[in-house]
Amino acid sequence: MHALESTMPIAVIGVVLMFIMTSGQTVNRGRDEGTLSIPASNVMGNGNIDLFIASDERYSLSGFMFDPILGARIGISDMMQLTGQFIPVSKSFIGPVEAHLQITTPGNDNLRFFGMALSADLFLSSAPDTLSSTAESDKPEYNPYLFPSFLADLDWLALSKLLPFKMYLSIGMVDNVDLLPTYDQISLKTALEWKMFQHSAFASAGAGFYKEKSSRLGPGDASYKQSYFWIEPGGRYRLFGRFSIVGAVKLALFENTKENNPLQPELFKISIKVEAPLLFRETNTEAIRTLIFMERKKEKKSDSFEKRVATGKNLISDMSAALMGPQDSLDALDLDTKGTMKKRREETQKKMDEVEALFKQLDLEAQPKAPALLDTASSASRKSQ
Repeated sequence: MHALESTMPIAVIGVVLMFIMTSGQTVNRGRDEGTLSIPASNVMGNGNIDLFIASDERYSLSGFMFDPILGARIGISDMMQLTGQFIPVSKSFIGPVEAHLQITTPGNDNLRFFGMALSADLFLSSAPDTLSSTAESDKPEYNPYLFPSFLADLDWLALSKLLPFKMYLSIGMVDNVDLLPTYDQISLKTALEWKMFQHSAFASAGAGFYKEKSSRLGPGDASYKQSYFWIEPGGRYRLFGRFSIVGAVKLALFENTKENNPLQPELFKISIKVEAPLLFRETNTEAIRTLIFMERKKEKKSDSFEKRVATGKNLISDMSAALMGPQDSLDALDLDTKGTMKKRREETQKKMDEVEALFKQLDLEAQPKAPALLDTASSASRKSQ
């Protein structure tokens, strides 16, 4: 308790300093930002470094599990990045470890419509390895698994600034890391993301296909007999234009399992991830995306202004038509009524002239001033005469 009280002032000071350092900055958007389940085909850029912490809370037929995750990403060239993460566990300091080396196609530093990448995914262990009865107390059993995966995406903003959407596709051989010791797997994932100026919302869907490996318990399966399908809505919320909180809820839609030793897929999963850029150098992709959003913002303001001017002009026209009606009705009125109506009409006309002059001034300020060609033309015609 005393240790907690002594660290509280330091934590408060740290939060205040973080707010001061980041509150005045613009949006720092990484070009490798994807959904929670599917990374983008883009890589983050040479020299950029991100740190992240995450947590996964999931429920399956075998029970509830919680995993804290620590990791980092680093751009080692304009077409390559390395991602690594590990899970601390109570039995040993370092639990399951992952490493992903991603290589993308040229043109990564531009706002491209189509992009694809290949990734080498290395899993140095899984949760069953680290918690098995044969694992030593000071270190887990490392049974490495190395698989390739394919990534592709379509960024519709590159074609039209009216379409801030991005579509993702992922094909790999790992659907659930914890089941790698017992199952060969095929993973298919797709997602649609709505990327706003700072934040984004996405919906992912996928399917996992499983083939049981041969073991002492049985010969295994000859094909991928078991499968399950899921959806995962979520979003990205940016803090101070720099840090990102990514969250999603994964739900199993339906499953196809066998009777003998059936598959136990994840039925429900909540994932939260906090990304903090340690070193961030803006690349062309983020700059172009920011300019497009700023241009759209200016266009909306201009359209709103022009709409107000047009509404004011229509109002003046309607008032003029209503007041400058037929004069026959005035002949039927007595002289006092005619005098009152005439005075009121003059006052109204005066106010209308003032309003119309104001709108003309606003209209001139909204449009660039053109050279006075009419005055030149008229003076030339008078000289010729």
